[in-house]
Amino acid sequence: MIFKTLTLNNFRVFNGETTIELTPRKQGVFERPIILFGGLNGAGKTSILTAIRLALLGRRALGTVITKKDYQAYLNEQTNNAATKEDPNAEATIQLSFTHTHQGEHKLYKITRTWQAESEEKLTLTVNGVVDEALTNDQVQAFLHELVPPGIGDLFFFDGEKIAELAEDDTGTYLKEAVQKLLGIDIINRLNTDLDIYLKGLGAEAADKDTRKKIQAAEDEKRTITHDVEATRVKIDELGSILTDIKSKIANKEAEIQSQGGAWAETKEQEQAKINDLYELEKELTSKIRHELSGTLPMALAPNAMQGLIDRLSEDQKIKQAKAFGSELNQALPALQDKITANFDEQSSDIMATINSYFGQLTAEYGMASPELDISDSEFALIQAQFKEGQQSQRLLKELSTALEQVQDKLSSLSINIERAPDAADLKELYESLRALEKERDTVSKEYINELLKAKTLKTKELELAKRLEKFYAKLKNNHSADKAVHRVQQSQYVLDDFKTALTELRVTQLEELFVTAYRKLARKEDLKLSAKIDPQSFDVNLVDAQGAVINRKSMSAGEKQIFAFAILEALGKLSGKVLPVVVDTPLGRLDSKHRDKLIKHYFPEASEQVILLSTDTEVDQDFYNAIEHQVSHAFEIEFNQATSCSTLREGYFWAELAKEAV
Repeated sequence: MIFKTLTLNNFRVFNGETTIELTPRKQGVFERPIILFGGLNGAGKTSILTAIRLALLGRRALGTVITKKDYQAYLNEQTNNAATKEDPNAEATIQLSFTHTHQGEHKLYKITRTWQAESEEKLTLTVNGVVDEALTNDQVQAFLHELVPPGIGDLFFFDGEKIAELAEDDTGTYLKEAVQKLLGIDIINRLNTDLDIYLKGLGAEAADKDTRKKIQAAEDEKRTITHDVEATRVKIDELGSILTDIKSKIANKEAEIQSQGGAWAETKEQEQAKINDLYELEKELTSKIRHELSGTLPMALAPNAMQGLIDRLSEDQKIKQAKAFGSELNQALPALQDKITANFDEQSSDIMATINSYFGQLTAEYGMASPELDISDSEFALIQAQFKEGQQSQRLLKELSTALEQVQDKLSSLSINIERAPDAADLKELYESLRALEKERDTVSKEYINELLKAKTLKTKELELAKRLEKFYAKLKNNHSADKAVHRVQQSQYVLDDFKTALTELRVTQLEELFVTAYRKLARKEDLKLSAKIDPQSFDVNLVDAQGAVINRKSMSAGEKQIFAFAILEALGKLSGKVLPVVVDTPLGRLDSKHRDKLIKHYFPEASEQVILLSTDTEVDQDFYNAIEHQVSHAFEIEFNQATSCSTLREGYFWAELAKEAV
């Protein structure tokens, strides 16, 4: 696939129609793969990447759970503001033309997406100049997903934030998701889930009306709670993003204070040392709070309800004990009566009446009652232990929260002391901004913790319902275990699990080899002996040195982590087998000069037959432009007009003329 042209009409910062020529040009017999876009922050570089992703991926460019309504709202937000001010119903268009060999034929395709307020998006496909009017929007999008699967698109069209996210991901989450999409494992997982649903359906069809009613009620309640859990998770993600942004601003503000503050007085250094210690203590206390939140704390959030449950269970235990005693007594009374009759012939009736009256009173209180919640003694003991542990956790959480509040108060006081230092008088405004950011951070942190607690409670309810449903379905499944359909489905699930395991292990081995090749190409000379080991379960990538010791990823510099991320993306791209253009937005932000040099010389020129780079003047500066000029097909500079808040394109680059003069 080669992109030919990209036409934007009233899209984001581009007012009116702008057509961009993307076809790589030749220098003699050699094609130059790189098309370079330069622009200052906010000029519109990201608009180019967004347009390409949107043209090919559609709604999936935003994620997997985007509704039609949210997608339409997003499209309306992408319409140029100047155009909507002039005409509220202004039409916006993205048109991407590209060549691609499909089913053995080389063709020219053109994708056009058009939308305006209060109307659905219109999507058309043109093949070799002829519009395919027989295809619906969904059919055109399905065809595009065949060409560029959404999971694969993320490996070829990405921005610096995605690089940073992958570079900082110590959990393997992003890599696991990418590999699963790449191998189709997500489809296998969905198929397994669908088969489970099918099995449940078989059992439910044969169930009696009362059981079906209970199952439906539990399913409805679980569906509602699952929706609430997802909404809370989205809220947590939003707050986490805000919190990260605030912390970044705090770090930038602190760096600005340091850069403008000059030499620090001795007392100020001491205060700063105390702050550093308090930050470490704050981290430790926060970690302990999170640990308590992840335990049995939710059991103590509703003490009255839990105590009522335990009281009820205690009464049930007494009822069960009384019934057991009564049962044993009834079995023993006939023998006792025979014994008394033999030994006390004349008084036996009175004696037995007295015995029956006495034991009758003992068992009468619970004899007619039935336990409401019939659970085992071990389950009852477990609930009591968890409730007690939850109460202890609640008390500890209160102590930790108080300690954290005291630490934060001390931090605030120390910040004020530092600000009041004589040599920092000229930094008063910066310190006020810093304190405001810290106050905002504390507010968001509290909201973040509250949402975590809410999510924990909801998730507990969801799991309880899932267990209840699992018991229903397991019972129904056992009733139909002899059915051929059930047997075949179970066999299919076993085969799918074995296939997923074997496929994952094979691909992980291939990915390790591709990653090592890519990493060694991009790493500095002293890192060339490194190899990689990928865990097939967690998908965490570990770098291994020549002696076989695992290198701590956290100890790597920001630049090293980014090289690590680029190597993963290149390896995943090659593993996919797709030959697609590579589009990268602001890729060099945190790299040192050596790593930039490696990336510019050995990654971008070889990443694909067509590489579209979207860069600032500080990323690809004059020196780096000179270094890759022989690989640059052509370049554009995006110029932002402050008066109109719109951008235009001109062919050329920041230092293009200087580079030509140097030659």
